[in-house]
Amino acid sequence: MSRARRRRVLVLGAGGHARAVAEVARAAGFTVAGFTDLAPDPSRPHVLGRDDDVPRLVRRHRIDGVLVGLGNSALARRAEMFHAFRTLMAPPVVHPRAIVARSASLEAGAVVFPNVVLGAGVAVGVNAVLYSGAIVEHDSRIGAHVYISPGAVLSGGVTVEDGAFVGAGAVVIPGLRIGAAAVVAAGAVVVDDVAGGTTVLGVPARARVGVSR
Repeated sequence: MSRARRRRVLVLGAGGHARAVAEVARAAGFTVAGFTDLAPDPSRPHVLGRDDDVPRLVRRHRIDGVLVGLGNSALARRAEMFHAFRTLMAPPVVHPRAIVARSASLEAGAVVFPNVVLGAGVAVGVNAVLYSGAIVEHDSRIGAHVYISPGAVLSGGVTVEDGAFVGAGAVVIPGLRIGAAAVVAAGAVVVDDVAGGTTVLGVPARARVGVSR
């Protein structure tokens, strides 16, 4: 099988984030065969079929891997789709303008946008998204299905557990832990660990009563 054939991907979803993922994939040398959607519109030929018809589409269009293209408005659904099609997942997709340390590691389905910096020893889990300009410094751990928004800064030794969300421009000081399914609001400055499922916001970041994911 040729290198070109091995890099033919299908993006699951057809919204704005899916198109952005497709652009990163193309820049990284993949061929994007098309997209899926919950209810395909015949007027959009680039949408090849429904989300639940992926195995048939993979065979019909000679797809080598799939990428989850749902954005931050559907974080739980992102994880569900990954697990439904785990055996079909594409390898990590890294934009050529990202800076990734040689000692960093990325797992299947992860997508790294332009101008992201991943420092020494950083580990990125399956299906994670690191959006444009995010900085993740040395020895940080990014869990499965994590969504890191544009311009977020994670200082050294930060752990972000599975399914957490870090908003645009947020800052996390060294050595902290963001718990599973936690939400760090845009612009927050995190100076303490964040418990799983908690939403924090502000400078310094604090949980707000009545605010949950």
